[in-house]
Amino acid sequence: HDIHMAEPGDNVKLRVKGIEEEDIRVGFCVCSREKPVAAVRVFDAQVIILEHKSIICAGYQAVLHIHAAVEECMIEELLALVDKKTGKTIQKRPKFVKPGQTMLCRISVSGPICIEKYKDFQQLGRFMLRDEGRTVGVGVITELNTGTKKDEE
Repeated sequence: HDIHMAEPGDNVKLRVKGIEEEDIRVGFCVCSREKPVAAVRVFDAQVIILEHKSIICAGYQAVLHIHAAVEECMIEELLALVDKKTGKTIQKRPKFVKPGQTMLCRISVSGPICIEKYKDFQQLGRFMLRDEGRTVGVGVITELNTGTKKDEE
């Protein structure tokens, strides 16, 4: 049946002139032309480590679950340990994090994914990290690394 409006979180099937169904993948987003959703390979996030059998270091690989997308990811860099209550940095550039700790980190994925900063659009800015069938951590996106000069400063 036809509808004229959908809201964030609604699942809809669209027909778009000039685009075939096989051109669309899970995780693609419909958005306005004026403010397109960012498609990035690298982003910064605040992540709470829930459970893991050992420490987590830069280079750790997991599966990122964000909105409808599921992608392999890597923690490229640990930027800081963060106090859960205050949100303030406890330690810059830690060597590792343990379960129960909160970190700021840089995460990369192999191909571009449609995401936004949590503060700008919550549904596209929160995610889970899973490994071997367990939820290792949950997080929110703090910065998008789009590769522009402004991001590299």
